[in-house]
Amino acid sequence: MTVKQRKPVAAFTLIEVMAAILIVTIVIAGSSFLFVTGRSQINLQKQYRVATQLAAQKLEELKAGAYSDIVVGDDSNSIPLEDLSYTRSTHTVNAGSYKEVTVTVSWGQADNEHNVSMVTCIAP
Repeated sequence: MTVKQRKPVAAFTLIEVMAAILIVTIVIAGSSFLFVTGRSQINLQKQYRVATQLAAQKLEELKAGAYSDIVVGDDSNSIPLEDLSYTRSTHTVNAGSYKEVTVTVSWGQADNEHNVSMVTCIAP
């Protein structure tokens, strides 16, 4: 009886396969983290854009009306849009020959509140 000699077979060892799986897992986990973070930033920027449009809309509405209709003081109202509720506050001060109007739009929970403010001066 003769002993047959085995030919060396090129194959991956268990450690090489485990290392490859670990690397692929790290890459996938990092990519998913970047995706989730990017998506939340996109949503936040969308909310900022909506808040800016609401503030600009109120300022344009005040500028388009009569100067005498602009009431000095504070005004606030809630605007529900999509899944959020925005609060638009208007603060008007009589500054001599013109009125200074500040519009602030805020949204979010108390621990994570965001806001956008716009200020303009309106003269007769």
